[in-house]
Amino acid sequence: MYRLKLYMQYLKKKAITALLAIILATIAGCNLNQGAGEQMVNLEKVSDDGETQLANLTTAIARNRQDASLYSRRAKIYLKKDDLEKALADVNKAIELNKNEMGYLFLKAQVLRAMGNVKESLPLALKAERNSYQSVSLYVLLSDLYLQHKEPQQAAIYASKALALAPRNEYALYYNGRVAEVTGDTARASNNYRLALREAPDFAEARRELAGALINLKLYSEAAVHITKAMKQVPKDAQLWFYRGQYYEAIQKSDSALWSYTKAISLADTLQNAQYQAGQLLYMRGDNAGAISHLEKAAKEFGHHIKYITILASAYERTGQNIKALEQYQRLDALQPGYTFADQSIARLKAKLTRPAPIVADTAGTTE
Repeated sequence: MYRLKLYMQYLKKKAITALLAIILATIAGCNLNQGAGEQMVNLEKVSDDGETQLANLTTAIARNRQDASLYSRRAKIYLKKDDLEKALADVNKAIELNKNEMGYLFLKAQVLRAMGNVKESLPLALKAERNSYQSVSLYVLLSDLYLQHKEPQQAAIYASKALALAPRNEYALYYNGRVAEVTGDTARASNNYRLALREAPDFAEARRELAGALINLKLYSEAAVHITKAMKQVPKDAQLWFYRGQYYEAIQKSDSALWSYTKAISLADTLQNAQYQAGQLLYMRGDNAGAISHLEKAAKEFGHHIKYITILASAYERTGQNIKALEQYQRLDALQPGYTFADQSIARLKAKLTRPAPIVADTAGTTE
């Protein structure tokens, strides 16, 4: 009887609990219908389904258009999906609703960076930092932005700040590696990339840059291992194909090197180092027209390099473009006064250009 009594008390408690749950659910439903509640769906529920998250957030925004956090959260999903115009529109709305939240400025800086707008992204990220917004992600972004601006010393400051906050963060390690490589410390760069991969073995960018650093260190066998692994992850990465070309060129497989550079260019024709390397290989093969087509596209980055100007000038001369060749030799002479090769080439071309054209006899008969 005692056990039966305990069991009846247990059932009674369960019934009361269930009744309370129904009452609370009814109240919540009334509040939502009256517009007092924000969440018709559970936005906090963890889900890997981006489309479901977007649908949930869009529903919530439709019910409460004054909540800046909803726009911010939806902007993050759009950013992750690479739907950048929508991400920018949402983060702008979040900022409009809450100008004091520095996290929204940081998010906008991220979106602008993803859009390639480095110029506008940097001041927003700096403003967030000046207003006491601190995070590893912000410092990583600032390091990246300063690298894009070709200010490695500033990039180094923020890469160090990121690492100080999170010594094992793969992105902090990666950007410390990037800074080291830009400043010429390839050994330290490769060490940072290895540490980043230890924390995140699937970090394709770190593996790609490690391969490039290893090629510079002439550690070709290890570089080949990382190139192969990275190719499985990011087979359409232009920079990776460039490193593959460098690897093949280093082991004297020029056909494979040229093919790799060409593939890199097909994926990103603005990759000027690939254009330059392809141009050099074609020039060495005697394909001067092909060399020119690539070298001309590398002028912005390599146009002041002595070797670049020399090859381009020679290719122009070999294809009979003497005026263009003369211009390049004159640039070469200006960059390196007293350079005998340039002086001799200028004299030779001036003689060609000022030589009178041969007179062609009129062999056609005349009739009267």
